[in-house]
Amino acid sequence: MINALFAADIFGGIGVNGTLPWPHNSADLKRFKQLTDGHVVVMGRKSWDDPKLPKPLPNRTVYVATSKPVVHAKAINGDLQDRVIELQKAHPEKIIWVVGGAEILAQCKDLYDRIYLTHIRGSYKIDTKVDLKSILSGYRMVEATAAPHENCAFVVYESIFKRV
Repeated sequence: MINALFAADIFGGIGVNGTLPWPHNSADLKRFKQLTDGHVVVMGRKSWDDPKLPKPLPNRTVYVATSKPVVHAKAINGDLQDRVIELQKAHPEKIIWVVGGAEILAQCKDLYDRIYLTHIRGSYKIDTKVDLKSILSGYRMVEATAAPHENCAFVVYESIFKRV
């Protein structure tokens, strides 16, 4: 199974200055840890370089899409869709979680079985965003849970198409 997992504000904002643009959101971070624990995480170099991201990520196998060497993770490069499919074959018992950034999420869009999106209430100063309309095209909402004290909602979208 290949899934996407990310958080975005109402306009698709996901980052500013190399980190998340909103204040600390413990519910979202707890969900990230719970979902990815024991599985494979794929991210881009800019996401990996986030100073707030712990390295290594405990109890996860992390692959970073980059042509440069990476400490505490494995570097992958070339056609990202092909690499992610290879990871799925190499780790058949694990979920492959594609977690960002924006370019990585867009490149792998056609591979996702599900998209786990934390909708963050409001808009924030950002320099990185995803095209939510494009990313969610071809997916239907199957679950939604509000976390009102954290100003967010956890929504799961499922692909209406099945990969061959």
